[in-house]
Amino acid sequence: MYFIIMNRIYLSKLSGLINRKDKRSIRIWCAKNHLKIYGNSSGEFVNENEFELAYNMPLIKELKLNHGDNWIEYYEAYNKGELYKMLDLNTTNTIKEKIGYVPKGKLSTKLFGGSPK
Repeated sequence: MYFIIMNRIYLSKLSGLINRKDKRSIRIWCAKNHLKIYGNSSGEFVNENEFELAYNMPLIKELKLNHGDNWIEYYEAYNKGELYKMLDLNTTNTIKEKIGYVPKGKLSTKLFGGSPK
């Protein structure tokens, strides 16, 4: 029989992490971020891993938007405090933009000959 250890963050500790003062506002933050609140005889709590994902989701979305498939490398560097290492990656993996018109249809291709001008 296997047991899964679930690290808990009780709402009293969570208030300092998300800068909320009362339990009602903490519950609202959790609902907005799709974070389930559990309860037992010791009080109400959230799963630590679920909290970290919900808390970091805006950063993850921004990294995906700006860095595409390399977002995981940036996220790991961010968590380790090693963002300076990503400077080299940023210069080597720049996104190339297409300049000019690219014909989409058959008629346009015939007219412009597939030229990117």
